[in-house]
Amino acid sequence: MTPGADTARALAPSLAAAADALIAAFGDRIVERSDFRGDLTFSVAPEAWLDVLTFCRDNAATAFDQLDGLLGDHLPERASAPFAVVAHLVSHTHGHRLRIKTALTEEQAVPTVTGLWPSAGFDEREAWEMYGIVFTGHPNLIHLLTTEDSEGFPMRKDFPLEGTFGGRVRTDLRGKI
Repeated sequence: MTPGADTARALAPSLAAAADALIAAFGDRIVERSDFRGDLTFSVAPEAWLDVLTFCRDNAATAFDQLDGLLGDHLPERASAPFAVVAHLVSHTHGHRLRIKTALTEEQAVPTVTGLWPSAGFDEREAWEMYGIVFTGHPNLIHLLTTEDSEGFPMRKDFPLEGTFGGRVRTDLRGKI
């Protein structure tokens, strides 16, 4: 590709149909839509998180049968809702991918999606432990990488870069996974 060439790509027809189905079902709870180079992202209201992901898995037009990953993020420059939870979904039936995001305040929690995709368990534990994002209904929300006496959330951008923070990194994971 030559420099300056247009890199915009249209959405795959199956992904466009999935987007239409999501908009028809959750139009008022979709906060933002972003199409970039053939990738599609929907930002949804936190109270719609579980409903949207359930729809994505169960609806024939979407058929997202795999959670590729779930992660947390800290965006302190966004004062009203400085945290985000992002789910990366894959449909093996249609051969497309989708990203679903939601923005959270410090006090907000989102429901766990371990009932939809059991593999979310570790990802949610990591987001809770590293960022302090709470997943209500999670079956085993305990420390994975740090010890129980750890204080603070190491991946937050306001976490101190020097000094100690009351804990240590766990090296022996026997019985904890």
